[in-house]
Amino acid sequence: MSGYDEDALGSDALQYNVLKQRVDIEVDLARQSVKGSTELTIQPLVRNLKEVRLHFRQGKASGVQVNGLTTKWQHQDPYAKMRMPARSTVEQHGMLKSRIEDYVGPAPMPNLVISLPPKLKIQEIQLDAVTAMPTYAATPSVQKQESDAMAILETPSVSALQSSAQFAPIKIYIDFEVPDFRDGLHFVGCDDSDPRYPYLYSKGEFAPGNTSCIFPCLDDMTTRCVWEIAITCSRTLGDAFRVAPAAAPVALTQPGDAGNDVVMHDGDEQEYSIPLEPVDTALELLIVSVGDMISDIVDSEDESRHTATFSVAAAVTARHVGFAIGPFEHVDLAEFRTAEEEERLGRSAIKIDAYCLPGHVEELRNTAFPISMMVDYFGVQFGSFPFPDYRMLFVDDLIHDTVPAGGVTFCSATLLFPDDILAPITVNTKKLVRAVADQWIGVNVVAKTTDDEWVVAGIAGFMTDMFIKKLFGVNEYKWHQKVMAEKIYELDVERPSLELLGRLLHYDPTIREFVNMKSSMVLAILDRRLLKASNSTGVTRVINKIFLNAKTGTLNNGELTKDDFQRTAERLGHSKLEPFFRQWVQGAGCPIFDVKQRFNKKKLVVEMTITQRQTERLTKPAFQPSNFMREVKEDIGSVWAPEPQAVFTGPMTVRIHEADGTPYEHIIDIKEHVTKLDIPYNTKYKRLKRSRRQKERNQQKDNHGDAGEGGEDALIYCLGDILETAEEVEEWKLKDWTPEDENLMGQESYEWIRMDTDFEWLGKIHLQMPMYMYVSQLQQDRGLVA
Repeated sequence: MSGYDEDALGSDALQYNVLKQRVDIEVDLARQSVKGSTELTIQPLVRNLKEVRLHFRQGKASGVQVNGLTTKWQHQDPYAKMRMPARSTVEQHGMLKSRIEDYVGPAPMPNLVISLPPKLKIQEIQLDAVTAMPTYAATPSVQKQESDAMAILETPSVSALQSSAQFAPIKIYIDFEVPDFRDGLHFVGCDDSDPRYPYLYSKGEFAPGNTSCIFPCLDDMTTRCVWEIAITCSRTLGDAFRVAPAAAPVALTQPGDAGNDVVMHDGDEQEYSIPLEPVDTALELLIVSVGDMISDIVDSEDESRHTATFSVAAAVTARHVGFAIGPFEHVDLAEFRTAEEEERLGRSAIKIDAYCLPGHVEELRNTAFPISMMVDYFGVQFGSFPFPDYRMLFVDDLIHDTVPAGGVTFCSATLLFPDDILAPITVNTKKLVRAVADQWIGVNVVAKTTDDEWVVAGIAGFMTDMFIKKLFGVNEYKWHQKVMAEKIYELDVERPSLELLGRLLHYDPTIREFVNMKSSMVLAILDRRLLKASNSTGVTRVINKIFLNAKTGTLNNGELTKDDFQRTAERLGHSKLEPFFRQWVQGAGCPIFDVKQRFNKKKLVVEMTITQRQTERLTKPAFQPSNFMREVKEDIGSVWAPEPQAVFTGPMTVRIHEADGTPYEHIIDIKEHVTKLDIPYNTKYKRLKRSRRQKERNQQKDNHGDAGEGGEDALIYCLGDILETAEEVEEWKLKDWTPEDENLMGQESYEWIRMDTDFEWLGKIHLQMPMYMYVSQLQQDRGLVA
């Protein structure tokens, strides 16, 4: 639901809402074209509404009616503006840029302006609180009253509309045609040069602008309405590409050969416009679309065609509307549920289907078998699936790995892999988990503005990581977090903040990848801090509250803002989070800690000095193919990074493994550029000397690992000592500790120190500690990250 002010295009001054849109399209695979009509039900918000502005690219509108009255319209196709004079050179790039700059970016300007007829009168109505029927100043027909009531009740915000004065909805009917596609739909195998199976699919993008290349609609970030889509196409591949014969077959006979066989000559030797195997001509063309299929009817005048109608009852944006037509094969992913899971879920079990091209069914079954587990896990943890069922479609040439739509995910066929290849299982499964999470947050709940994109991306990433922990285990989860943290530190140099990066997502795909990665890690460290501070369920409870608000209508139009998220987190976490969001969301960069430590024998404390040195960072990722275009576009767009934050604040957990082998955790609070601390020491024992360690090692070897007398307290060397012979020592150039090292080790009062053990920071920590302490940590610390 959204509208544009006549004088302030793109402002918050709304003049109308879109309640419902019906689309009827006829697809011609052979000609790679589309024609059809669409009907939009518009709810005026002002009495003097004069025009309605929509998006429609690369097509032609042939007729427009408003409530049955023919009206005038203006259509400026952005693709026509891209045509430059034949003598134009690169020197005229500024002219081309100025002609199309209003139609690109995250908020493209509407280009189809429909003037409302002067004879059209917008009537004011009031919804009756008891009957929910509209009451008019005049007395319209009963049919119109029921029609207006149904149109208003179909909007998800009807409860808000019932208490305020409304105007009678109007219906806009548009005939259109798209004879040639550059964007919007992607055709595969529909010409002689492409030997693949013929099919098509809507490309889908994370930003608005793609759906309006197929049919007229209000294609912006937050406009949501219910949809009804009717798609007409051929029934089989043979029907789609069959060429009508130029002339009927002619029977030729020679004079005097009346008794001989008749020779039939076909007037056209080529039966199909593209090469097709005989077995392929009978393949049925399936229509996969958003929404529930409510009918699939064969054309009464042409049995080679059929029309499938889909209804999308949950309001979604135009960019989350998509469909595909092709000879797809079907796999029921719900069959991977066990009998116990089916019984436990009962009627709440979601129907899950997957589609692929012929010949890839086994790869699809191998790749997508965890999908039902993902949907069920998210349904239990974060509320029911927002759509009646879920479908995945694997296609070729998809730009992104996955693209979400309303209850459907378009996936790249490159994600499919057979059961005898294990390498892609972790990476590809994580991408599919993220695709499922996008249905809850990204389609069901959307960002209100570009500044809020990081919230949506972060919640989807957090949900993904939670399932990764369940599926692959805690160690894989921690390793994944560590790798991402190091990559964020490497990339987050001289870049805008998370909040500002939302405005630059259209610059380069790598920006979205970085936002997805950092935002999920920011929520991960927020989760750990909330768990420690308030003993709550952390970010999981915050996400549940957001989804509940979206379901009940408290979250208006399903639009999430950063303020909504922060306010909910503070209320449920019982703490003020303004400093956290100021430095991790509104600020940029990562901290660099230089940590120095020493043991004070007189005070029996560990003296520690933590200095932040992020302002001294000089290293920046070198130019590479992966970042070159982003750097160029940011330079052209005058995107400058803010000054690095001099001070990051917050708690940090320090773990000291003392001489008796007991780890003691201390929570310190970092508030200044230089933080000096005295951490108390808890044991009176000195660090175990090297001689005793060697003695215990020999005793461990003699006992063959048995825990007996003298061996119960022996240290366990996790990596093992297998290179001990003189030849092995010489070959591997191994050296034992020098007497000086042995002396220092004997005087130490603790084994080693580990900073940020609970992973509450994104950055780099340089801990100045002797090498033998790192060796002890490597031998004895069971933590994977350690």
